[in-house]
Amino acid sequence: MALASSQVDEIGHWTGRLLAIAGVLIFIEAASGALSDVLRGIPFAWLLTSVPFGIGFVLLPLVLLRSYQYLSDRTPTAAVVGVALVAALPVGSIVIVAWAVAADTTSLVPNVTVLPVKVDTVFFTLLAVFACGIATFGLSLLRYDRTRLLGGSLLLFGSAWSLPLIVVGLSEVYPGWLSPLLIASVATAMIAIGYCFPLVEPENQ
Repeated sequence: MALASSQVDEIGHWTGRLLAIAGVLIFIEAASGALSDVLRGIPFAWLLTSVPFGIGFVLLPLVLLRSYQYLSDRTPTAAVVGVALVAALPVGSIVIVAWAVAADTTSLVPNVTVLPVKVDTVFFTLLAVFACGIATFGLSLLRYDRTRLLGGSLLLFGSAWSLPLIVVGLSEVYPGWLSPLLIASVATAMIAIGYCFPLVEPENQ
């Protein structure tokens, strides 16, 4: 049991470190374009430059899982709602991919292009729901002194991804100032989450 607990703690520490490192890399790339210069001419270089953002999405579920364990005894309803909202993005993405594959290989379902709702609309809706789930965790963690920084960082991360959806949805254009704001907000949030994660031991109440 002690060995398992030690391994969980080690995973938590490395999760925090990698999130912070990825946030720093996002800042460096945004300021200098160094990674783009190094990868210029390499196929799918655009995909490689987005790796730090991907690290955030891959590791954030570990942060939320530990947050759920922390909140389940304190605010169980908020914890369950947060998990359900966060799960909507991966589950919905799997459904979309499975539907597209089934439409291409069988005649059981119609092609996604003939559906009344566009795939990108569904995906951005799922992304907005995902951001709301992160915000639910953030608001819940703000209630406790020892987790307030993590809660604020999660709110910033969720807001950074939902703001472009709101702005574009209202104005139907993507203003030039939005991309730098998104990059700075996401990078700052990842560094802050990495700094204060893993969570401290539950407070004695």
